[in-house]
Amino acid sequence: MQLATQIAEQTKRVNLQPTEGQKRAGNYQKGHIKVHGLDITIENPKGSMRSGSMPDGKKWTSQLPHHYGYFRRSEGGDGDHVDVYVGPHLKSPKVFVIDQQHPHNGKFDEHKVMVGFANQADAKKAYFANYAKGWKGMSAITPMTFDAFKAWVKDGAKNTPVSKDPAASTQPQGATREPQ
Repeated sequence: MQLATQIAEQTKRVNLQPTEGQKRAGNYQKGHIKVHGLDITIENPKGSMRSGSMPDGKKWTSQLPHHYGYFRRSEGGDGDHVDVYVGPHLKSPKVFVIDQQHPHNGKFDEHKVMVGFANQADAKKAYFANYAKGWKGMSAITPMTFDAFKAWVKDGAKNTPVSKDPAASTQPQGATREPQ
């Protein structure tokens, strides 16, 4: 079965209206796909609405232009799984890891990973498309091969920016870390 067909089938399975309790517990129906050997859970398909609350209590809602989920069996800096946006170029040989910072204090928050984007510029544009205009959360973007990414993502909790992580030195020749 083609990957695009599998993704289309799996995104239909996602419960688009979980209760707040189900969201907190994470126990609602999701989609499951495999991209370049990585197990990805889709929580929010492209076009679905995602909502939450800011630390100050302000509520937000956004319609997602890309599939959103996480890498199974991973742990991010926030104690949850490492987050991923899945784009349309599924044969792209690169993964783009974004160091996200708190826009108010500039401290490292977590990683957002961009898979299925043709190049770094497309990944960056796609990341910003998922946030309100003027979002200041990106501090750096680092391209990796899938092999380098697989080694990095399975290496425990991700509590520091990849742009400063010695483990990310498994970068392919010529990889750049673009600060924002």
